[in-house]
Order: sequence, then C-alpha cells, then structure tokens
Amino acid sequence: MSTLYLCGAGNPEGVRLALRVNEATRRWSELVLLDDDAAKHGRAQLGVRVAGGFDRLGANRVGADAINLVARTCVGRGVAAERIARFGATLKGLVAPDVDLLGARVADDLIAYQNATIGPEVEIDEGCVVFMGAAVGHESRVGRNCVIAANAVLNARVILGDGVYIGSNAALLPEVTIGAGAVIGAGATVIDDVPAGATVVGAVGAVAQTAEDGHAGRSGTTDGVAEVERQLTSIWNEMLGVSALQPDRNFFDVGGTSLLALRMLQRVEQNFGVRATLLDFFEFPTIRSFSGWVTSKRNPSSRGDAGRVRLERRREALERLHGPVA
Repeated sequence: MSTLYLCGAGNPEGVRLALRVNEATRRWSELVLLDDDAAKHGRAQLGVRVAGGFDRLGANRVGADAINLVARTCVGRGVAAERIARFGATLKGLVAPDVDLLGARVADDLIAYQNATIGPEVEIDEGCVVFMGAAVGHESRVGRNCVIAANAVLNARVILGDGVYIGSNAALLPEVTIGAGAVIGAGATVIDDVPAGATVVGAVGAVAQTAEDGHAGRSGTTDGVAEVERQLTSIWNEMLGVSALQPDRNFFDVGGTSLLALRMLQRVEQNFGVRATLLDFFEFPTIRSFSGWVTSKRNPSSRGDAGRVRLERRREALERLHGPVA
C-alpha cells in the first residue's frame, strides 16, 4: 500500500474517479492532492486535501505513484507529465471499473472515466485521457497526450497524432486521420483528414482551419493586417502574461481559457470595432489567423477568393453527409 498523489486540483471529476477506483481496488492507503497554485493549498476536494505543489513529489518520495489530472489542454498535460517525472514519481493510470479494456492495448497511465467505451484492437499511447461517455472505436490509434472529452465519438480505425484535443460531443467518421496538435471543437463532425495544428469547428467540421485560412483579405491590405497583428500581439501578451508570443501559437495551448478569450474579444471590439463570437475565435485561434479574420470583417470587399473557397468546402462537406445542397 502507498500514497497516491493526484497532480492538478482543477479537476474534481478526476478526484472522484481516483476515490472510486481505490474503493474497488484498495491500491493506495492515502490520496493526496497537489497543485502548483499556492492559492489552492489547504483546500479540499471530496475530502482530499491539497497538500502543496508538485515539488512535494521530490524529497523522500522517489517511486511514489502519481496521477496527472491536468487536462485543460494537451500541451499543458504534457508539461505536467514532464514535471512529475522530474521528481521521480511513477505515473499511474485510473480506469473506471465499468470500462472494458479486453483486446485493447493501452499505456499504463491511461485515465478512462465511467461509461467510456474503448473498442477491441485499439491502441492508446502514453498520457491520454478518455472522459465520461466518450467512445474510441475498434482498431483506432491514439497518440501521446491526447484528450478525448465527454461524449466524443471516434468511429472505427480513426488515427490521432500526438497532442490532439477532441472536444465534447464531437464525432469523427471512420478512418479519418487527425494530425498532431489539432483541435476538434465541441460538437464538430469530422468527415475528412485534418492536418497537424488545425482547428475544426461547427456542426459540420470537415473544414479544418489552419493559420493560412485566416489570411482572407490580405492581398492588397498587408499594412492593415500587419497593424492588426501588432495590436493583437500586444493584447495577447498582456492577457497571457508573456513577452514574445509567436503569431502561429494557439491561444489555448499557451495558457488561454474561454474566460480570457471572452475578455480578449471585448478588447478586439473596442480596438477594431469588430464583434466576434467565441465560436469565431475557436475557428481562428492564433494571432496570425485571427488578424486575417478581423481584417476581412473590417474590409468585406477584400475577402476575395479565400472566403469563396471556404464556403465551397463547407458545401462539399454538407453534400457528402446529406446529399446535394440546392
């Protein structure tokens, strides 16, 4: 018997899962929460106290069991795993008692919540999370540090690269391949392969938005876009507390949250007179792509071929799902 350290106090669902698994297995004599946010120290979730930061894994705890509960972003999850490993702790998994893993090959640190479905001949690499009610169809391949949110569905033979985030209630058709670092938005339906680093949103998410897609209207308006990029960079650096954010980094991969995004959109409306929704921002989540979107909204006549191509791609996606669209 040993102590289990739960790393990340922002996930009470994970704490409950650990308690349920321990009730069924009696693997650990004690559960302890750790979080690097000092404001959370001394608090408790479901009776499990936050005892301190990740550094508590260090002295005299080499070989301790630890669970990585960080799951807001794939990048953040990977960083947390590296930090845990530096302290010598052994990353463990948590699989709800009702999850059937027969015929699947999964890493030892898999976290799978109740009512998740993992099909036969599925392969899941290190650092992955499958949330409540999500399904991973047979013969699918899931790369490292992927997050599959609640009720998302990966149909048969889907391939996820490393660090892919699948949002709640998203659906991926059989045999699609999602490139490393891609984000599939909540409720999206994916019917085509998605390139690395792209973001897919919408009820029919076959349209994958890469950084280049946000450049609609740049032809003939380079100076305007450059100024928008400059101002957006200043706003993002201020809100995220960084000094030199690269224009192609995803807002949500560098510490951004939905609340910060809403505040940023208020600043955009104040600065540029353009009203954007959170859905717009999920579609163009980098400085470069969002600046192109803002510029195209400020100069409707300059949207040009990029806008028409995007509409055509959406039309093709609808036809593939539902037949010809009038």
